[in-house]
Amino acid sequence: MPVKDNDDKRTADQPAVDAEELRRKQAQSREQQQDETSVQKSGKLLPLLNAKAEHHQSRIDSLDEKIANQTDKIDRNKAKIEALSAKADKLEDTNRMLKATIGNLPGIGAVIALNEKRIQAIREEKIPERQQKIDQGWKKIDKFTVKRDRIEHKLNRVIALNDTIKSFSIGFNKERREAFANAMTRLNGATVDCLSDKKATLEAKKQKILDTYNDPATSVVDKYNLSEQLKDVNERISALDDKIMKLACPETHYEEQVNDQLDASMKLTGDKLGEMVQKGNIDMPTLAESAVQAAQKVETLDRSKVAELADQLNIQPLANVEMQLEDDYNIIDGIINNGSKEDIDKAKAELAEGIKSMESLAENPFVPQKMRDNAVEELAKMKSQLELLNMHDEVEVDSWLSDMLDKGDAVLTDDGGFKVNPDYYKELPRNDRHVETMTEIQAVEVMSALMSAGVQFSAATKGEDKVGITVSKTDVPTLNDVMYASIGKIAHTEAAKENGGKGEKGKYETINPEYYASLGKEDKHTRVEPIGTARKIVAELQKQNIPYSAVVRKNDTVAVTVSKANAQAYKQIESAVKGERAVEYVNPDFFKSLPKQERFTQRIDEGQARKKSAELTAKGVEHSAVFGGEKSAVTVAKKDSKKAFFSRGKMQRDAQRISGRGQQKPQQTPKKRNDQGLE
Repeated sequence: MPVKDNDDKRTADQPAVDAEELRRKQAQSREQQQDETSVQKSGKLLPLLNAKAEHHQSRIDSLDEKIANQTDKIDRNKAKIEALSAKADKLEDTNRMLKATIGNLPGIGAVIALNEKRIQAIREEKIPERQQKIDQGWKKIDKFTVKRDRIEHKLNRVIALNDTIKSFSIGFNKERREAFANAMTRLNGATVDCLSDKKATLEAKKQKILDTYNDPATSVVDKYNLSEQLKDVNERISALDDKIMKLACPETHYEEQVNDQLDASMKLTGDKLGEMVQKGNIDMPTLAESAVQAAQKVETLDRSKVAELADQLNIQPLANVEMQLEDDYNIIDGIINNGSKEDIDKAKAELAEGIKSMESLAENPFVPQKMRDNAVEELAKMKSQLELLNMHDEVEVDSWLSDMLDKGDAVLTDDGGFKVNPDYYKELPRNDRHVETMTEIQAVEVMSALMSAGVQFSAATKGEDKVGITVSKTDVPTLNDVMYASIGKIAHTEAAKENGGKGEKGKYETINPEYYASLGKEDKHTRVEPIGTARKIVAELQKQNIPYSAVVRKNDTVAVTVSKANAQAYKQIESAVKGERAVEYVNPDFFKSLPKQERFTQRIDEGQARKKSAELTAKGVEHSAVFGGEKSAVTVAKKDSKKAFFSRGKMQRDAQRISGRGQQKPQQTPKKRNDQGLE
């Protein structure tokens, strides 16, 4: 039996074998390292990016609300200016009439002079004061808009980074390249936008330094310090200009790259992100700029190096995908039993997308056989889960249809479909029909809502899983409301088509634009809401028969408009939907009639405010109150403040306590104050 020599003795016949073995081990090492990097990238980066995106979106929503509030204030001040102007015009007409008729009578001259004084106060003080508030409001809106745009650039950068990382896990080469190219195009643009925002900030700082430097009051010593600051700012602006020039590229840059270039870009980008995560360098600007620079590095490499990098690109291991999908399987049953329609639709969409990727993986000849076998097994599980969700929809449709058939309101057709209220369709003139097409499960929700609203309609299946609902054109606004509240879609009205393309950021979806157009400028009350909140508010507005209009915007927010007359009702609905308690007002007219300098307001919690309001009512003291939790308050005229809040006996006891003459009482544990813990 020959003895195996452990020494590494190479002969002239062995180098090729050893070199091949060495390459194989190196390839295994690279594959293992890349797999670990991929896990780190998705495990550490994706949760961070999702949290960042939520944070940025929250700030954008807050700024949208502030902009809407400032718009409301501007509208109120414009209305006040119009009222003041009308009042001044009326006083001028009165004076002209008095002068022309009884101006010579004793005392009339004093009336005319008083009117002229009031006119002067309105024209020269009150109206300019309101106009100043309007100008301040527009300045605030401009400030909020600039801030919002900058945050939106950051949000776009985070979303593009997230999509870039997700593209690495797509199994099918063509789809993976398309997803990567699309994400990198957006990442490139958002990164340049963020750098431009930084540059704009530095430009403003530079201008401020120059203004101070050119001020005659600035001393020579201060000018020297300012010149040093100016030099530093100029260097930073120049550095940003260089960076922007290097990173900026045409929108078609990645689309025009060949497959090897895209694969090599993916390899370099993935390696760079993995390296940064390992080092802990995961701040958004550095991540984005490094990813873009890594992808662009391909342009400096020769063809052989690009081909080598493309060959090294490996698809993310199936094990990582399995870990993510396992959690999805565990919640499918819960979604079916307890989830809303929105939850079910979301789960179906995610499963459909997962099935598509898994099919590509199972059919990919460049993936190891073990991974393809595992993909086939997972594919069967995912399809069974999707079947369960689809069966849930079918059961819901069948249940509703059975009830309609029992009532005689629906009939089955020869092709297995159904018709609902077919006689109404025949009675309706052709030029008065409006048809909307949707899925069966959506149609059931819309038809149920139409029946509840007492709207006549007809419906019929149109091919597989499609239903056409027909209403009279006079009922389109109601159908529009019902569709948006129940399935989140709007009817294809002529007004909606005409509005398509308006706005700088693309097409807007409109709801009841005719109602919006019917309102005067000063009669609009508009609020910007997240799309989920807006749907609930719209549903409540419909229940209370409050007319409204809405614009569904591209950032998943909705601007809802009602008339000023319904503003208070809207606020109460909004508070109820958001889980906030609606503010309650007592004698608001008294508050408005009382001049600002004559008001005395005591801010207390709601319990104390209600108690005090009851006391004042019993005493016959005129007052106004706001009940709104900890922000409650009671207002009286200053002349009634002592009577309202300070009794003579209490003041006497306080004076005795301060002077030390009050009766000593046993020490008690002090009651916890409402503001305890606040410094």
